[in-house]
Amino acid sequence: MNSRITSAEAALLMPAISQSPSARRVEVLLAEARRARDEELMRRVAGFFRGFGRILAAIRHRHETVRQLRALSDRELADIGLNRSNIGAAAAQAVPMPANDGASGRRAA
Repeated sequence: MNSRITSAEAALLMPAISQSPSARRVEVLLAEARRARDEELMRRVAGFFRGFGRILAAIRHRHETVRQLRALSDRELADIGLNRSNIGAAAAQAVPMPANDGASGRRAA
């Protein structure tokens, strides 16, 4: 053995050869907890990106609606009950932004 390392230090550096059943159970529980934590984190990250994608799609759709309404003549807008000043409001009503309704599915820690 290296004279710079005491036998107590060597015992700390060496992995335990045999573990007690309770120590093994603790290790299994910790591994299960880590796996559950990682799965929940991935579920939340995926949910964030799904929600972000829905918001981007709604924004694109709203912009397309405004573009199409602005392309109409004043006469065509009057036929559908709009004027140029309320195109934005009409597009907002036609294409609502997704609500943050994920809160109803949350559980207490």
